[in-house]
Amino acid sequence: MPPRTTLSDPARLWKALATALLAIMAISGWMIYRSLGRPVAEVAAVQRGTATAAVYGTVKIQSSVVREIRAQNTGIIKFADGIASGVVSIGSTVKRDQLLGVITDEATTKALRQAQTELEAAQQRQKLGPPSAEPLRAAQDNLKRLLSLQANTVPAAEVERTKAEVKRLTDEEKVQTLELRKAVQLGETNVQALQDQMKRTELRATMDGLLTAIAPADGDLVFANNLLFTLATKDTYVEGQVNEEDVGEIRDGMKADVRLYSFSQRQFTAKVSTVLPSSDVNSQRYTVVLYLENPPDNLRAGMTGEMNIIIARRENALTVPSRALVADQVQVVTDDVVVQRTVKVGYRGLDTAEILGGLAEGDLVVVQDQDQFRPGQRVRPVVVNATGRKR
Repeated sequence: MPPRTTLSDPARLWKALATALLAIMAISGWMIYRSLGRPVAEVAAVQRGTATAAVYGTVKIQSSVVREIRAQNTGIIKFADGIASGVVSIGSTVKRDQLLGVITDEATTKALRQAQTELEAAQQRQKLGPPSAEPLRAAQDNLKRLLSLQANTVPAAEVERTKAEVKRLTDEEKVQTLELRKAVQLGETNVQALQDQMKRTELRATMDGLLTAIAPADGDLVFANNLLFTLATKDTYVEGQVNEEDVGEIRDGMKADVRLYSFSQRQFTAKVSTVLPSSDVNSQRYTVVLYLENPPDNLRAGMTGEMNIIIARRENALTVPSRALVADQVQVVTDDVVVQRTVKVGYRGLDTAEILGGLAEGDLVVVQDQDQFRPGQRVRPVVVNATGRKR
């Protein structure tokens, strides 16, 4: 009869333990392999929070004041020191009355020189006096002499002729004096007009701000009324665009959540300042003016994003990330299996949406790439927060 073996036999015991361990490792490895082979589904937990009813819109940051500098004459433009063609000088800070450039105008320069010469000649003629001044003095002296001799030897007719001549020359002197004065005034007017025109060849900043656009290149030929430079203030505001069916809900002073694409990880708050009275003729959307309450230091005009103007709030509401919703459908992961559900949606905002039915607190909903999953599919859920970051 062969000898009996028991677990008390050390060799037998170690062999049994090794076999069991290998079996456990094989099962665990198989389970891990199956788990790792499943697609990853990013999920977020349904939870209680604040639900908001909001009017959605797109936004663009605008400069508070924008001014254009246009050419007042035709000529060759020459940029001032520190101003360069293209984008090199875009964004430069400028001060009011700072010289940006000059438009060389040879025709006006020549006309000004000619007008100044004519003015000097008119002033010289006025200084010399009217041509009839000297004959008038001679006639007046002659009349005095005749009057002193009249009682003795001068005929009365000669005295009357001399008096008539004095009167004629006096009237002529008045007319000539007036003409000389008018010639000087006309010359001064012409010179002033040409000087003003020459001043308009100087292109100066009309306010403190930023140089946001330069239309011509240095040395280009520009024509009167051509756009040359655009200036903008550093102060900005939010220009929102909303649909016609939503604009009636908006009131001055309402708060808004704003997200700018340039600051994807930050959310800003703004307050409605006004709603413009008419819609855009092309888009038929209404413009809402808002001001950020917590603007970033490097906010720039032209940045775009989206907004929700808050028209109502509800506390302790059941909420999910807005990106979990596809219309009124969500994908729920239960025991690593995807389940499709229809839900009743309440208030909806940029980040979260209120669920009035179809989900329970703690349910895990898919928040990314819903089109890649199908009901009944096994997945490996990874929990993320409302912003998409993994916990």
